[in-house]
Amino acid sequence: MRIAVGTLMSLIAVGVVLFVFSTTDKRVPVLQVVRDLPAGTQVQAADLRAVEISTDPSLAVVKATEVGAVIGQYTKVRIVSGGLVARELLQPMPLVAPGSAVVAVTIPSGELPAGLRERSQVQLVMPPAGEGAAPTPVTGRVVGLPSTPDSTNGEMSLSLEVAAPDAVTVASADNVRVVLLDPGVDPAGGAP
Repeated sequence: MRIAVGTLMSLIAVGVVLFVFSTTDKRVPVLQVVRDLPAGTQVQAADLRAVEISTDPSLAVVKATEVGAVIGQYTKVRIVSGGLVARELLQPMPLVAPGSAVVAVTIPSGELPAGLRERSQVQLVMPPAGEGAAPTPVTGRVVGLPSTPDSTNGEMSLSLEVAAPDAVTVASADNVRVVLLDPGVDPAGGAP
């Protein structure tokens, strides 16, 4: 009886060890980028290939079977050749809408409106061009929020998407005030 129990225990131990080793090296096919994709690039099928990796479920990668959902998307940031594709790196709309431009303006840290966030619609008010002229307002959207003020002058750089003809006006202004507007419909998000 002891021999039978010992043999059964040995077989169970061997089975557990084989099960553990067979599941630890489970490979999953995921998408990898085959060339550098700068921010704003529309992803094409030729930019991707499937590679098999051992992955943890918490790793945010796109499985090779989901390639159709990735093609046609735009990169939010630069993805270097050999990098794995993650949904957080992509968006459905271009970074800069056609007919628009992105400009950076410096704002004193205490002059940003409360509630400002990415894709907020804002109005930029610049000093008048001459005596008695009205201030020049320009409407745009926030595409990049500052993280911390510059340590030397206390100003923050704010990236804004504006109509291309207004970009020169905004970029050349010495003093820009930011007014937070009703969000409206965001062309990049499709919803208010």
